[in-house]
Amino acid sequence: MRWVFRAIGGLVLVAVLMVGVLFAVPADRIAAVAADRLSQALGREVRLSGEVRPTLWPHLGVRAEGLRVGNPDWAGEGPLIAAEALSLRVPWAAALSGEVQIEQITLIAPEITLVRATDGRVSWSFDEVEEPVTTAPSDAAVATSDAPTAAPARAFAISAAQITDGRFTYIDQGTGDSLRIGGVDARLTLPAQGAAEIAGSATVNGTDLALEALLGHPRGLAEGRISAVTAALDWSGGSARFDGQAGLDPSFGGALEVEATDLGPLLAILGAAMPDLPQGYGRDRLSFSGDVTLTSEGSLHLRGAQLGLDDTALALELDVTQGAARPMVRGTVSGARLILPESGGAAPAQAASGGASGGGGGGAAAPATSGWSRAPIDVSGLFAVDAELALAVERIEGAGVTLGPARLRAGLDNGRLVLDIDRIGTYGGVLAGQFVVNGRGGLSVRSDVILADVDLNPLFTDLADYDRLDGRGSLSLQVLGVGNDMATLMSSLEGEGDFALGTGAIRGLDLAGMIRNFDPSFRGEGARTVYDSVSANMTFSGGVMENDDLRLDAPWGEVTGAGRVNIGAQTLDYRLTPGLSRGEGGAAIRVPILITGSWADPSIRPDLEFLAEQELAEEAARLEAEARARLDAEAARLEEEARNRINEALGTQFDATTTEDAARDELERRLREEAEQQLRRLLGRD
Repeated sequence: MRWVFRAIGGLVLVAVLMVGVLFAVPADRIAAVAADRLSQALGREVRLSGEVRPTLWPHLGVRAEGLRVGNPDWAGEGPLIAAEALSLRVPWAAALSGEVQIEQITLIAPEITLVRATDGRVSWSFDEVEEPVTTAPSDAAVATSDAPTAAPARAFAISAAQITDGRFTYIDQGTGDSLRIGGVDARLTLPAQGAAEIAGSATVNGTDLALEALLGHPRGLAEGRISAVTAALDWSGGSARFDGQAGLDPSFGGALEVEATDLGPLLAILGAAMPDLPQGYGRDRLSFSGDVTLTSEGSLHLRGAQLGLDDTALALELDVTQGAARPMVRGTVSGARLILPESGGAAPAQAASGGASGGGGGGAAAPATSGWSRAPIDVSGLFAVDAELALAVERIEGAGVTLGPARLRAGLDNGRLVLDIDRIGTYGGVLAGQFVVNGRGGLSVRSDVILADVDLNPLFTDLADYDRLDGRGSLSLQVLGVGNDMATLMSSLEGEGDFALGTGAIRGLDLAGMIRNFDPSFRGEGARTVYDSVSANMTFSGGVMENDDLRLDAPWGEVTGAGRVNIGAQTLDYRLTPGLSRGEGGAAIRVPILITGSWADPSIRPDLEFLAEQELAEEAARLEAEARARLDAEAARLEEEARNRINEALGTQFDATTTEDAARDELERRLREEAEQQLRRLLGRD
């Protein structure tokens, strides 16, 4: 901005000079002197190569063709300004009074080229003035040596400055980026006192832009002070409005409003391409309103901001500061509705809907898939910024599920994202815990969450398009996966978990009927499997989930289960053992069911081999019990016979109820009595 005003000041100086010598000096000499004076004012080579035509009525003015203002030698990209013609008009009253006032300046078909060097120098800065161009004295210089000179620079006024059919080029030699704008038509009014007005239009990458701006204190802005600014920018894909104040640091602060269906033209001006945004994140519509402040230190602050991304509406209170390695974002994000982008990666293979298939997978099976995607997962975005954010939304929609209200905190530090979930309302229940995505040295994902008391029917309907499970349940999961693609992640899962379901039912599946008919494909009219509870514990190792304590309790019996689910390979090897109760006799009928094969096409069949093994084991146990019973009976008979012989010999009355101590006491008593009798006989006292 400062270079614009300096250039205008130089043109004003030239205009005054031209007016002063209009009647005394030929037009070609006026052009030479004007170019020399403008070159001194700007510190750049200035040439007027075409005809110079003065006018006297109704305005005092001059038209000079072939204007050229050079760029620094290092730029190497042509002149800073090259125009077909420059036209100046000065009011007679101002010329006679000595005021520096321009009624109109017009640049016809100018080409403006701005260059930034690899070391940060810019071609439009006049602060580092190059050595003036020295030439041999010309006739024009000699002829005008006694001509009047311009007064020292002072306040000036421009009723209208206009650019017609201009072209603008910006080149960054450091990055190789460039920006080209054509069809520039602009108009500037700069009164001696008061606000400056700018209005113009241009074509950027095939898109028409229109700008209107009001600068409350343009001279103060050029001198490095703050000025009130009101601006409106329109393009075919939207509009932007700003009302506040700004400086050339750059810094600004004020109310900003943006409504857009295409941000591509604006991003092109900044040297960026429009990203391929997902639905719900500004792909079709973006709106913004709020107070925005950019400080001279480079920090950005949003207050009372409202952001609309397609159907997503969020309130923002954010501070963006420059950290040691990357920007730091702190603040809060809240809203009534947040829509998550749809996943673009490959999903796991899904089993066929409509219940279990028959033996050997005879039911309608889903088409086979190639498993988890091996496409690398790009986590470079985790290193773009660091962040400390609090998120509070009433509803989250995406990936086929609806959650909310949600309260969580997100921390992003050098590529490691930690989501601390305080509470997310989930299908009538609650989700809480922590989720970590770590991109340092490769990708790892850790989940430590609890899903409590959720309504199973809408949950499984949304997640798996399965609407036959009724009831409520809870789940806890603590797992870790490491890998740079989904296949590697799923094949590396380590951890544990458990789930418990309360009273519910499985519609369309009659386990009791399957057991009675020895047919896992059995379907009964209005069939349903009612249960009182379902529970299981799980462990994960190397992408394989193992379980040995699945238990379903139901009024009709029970189901137990054990086996392995290879999550990485998407295969099953699981055995269910339903037991059908028969009166008070307990589970009288048990038919194990083996589920094996891929997720996409599982084989479900009776496990007759296991059933035979169980029957053999039960028969062996029965025979062992019978043999033990016969041995126990024989031992009891021998014991009774021995006891009878002892009683006979000793004249005792021992029986099966006599304890060992009682028998010992009785024998000792008998032996004492016998010893006393023998002693009396020896002493002759019998």
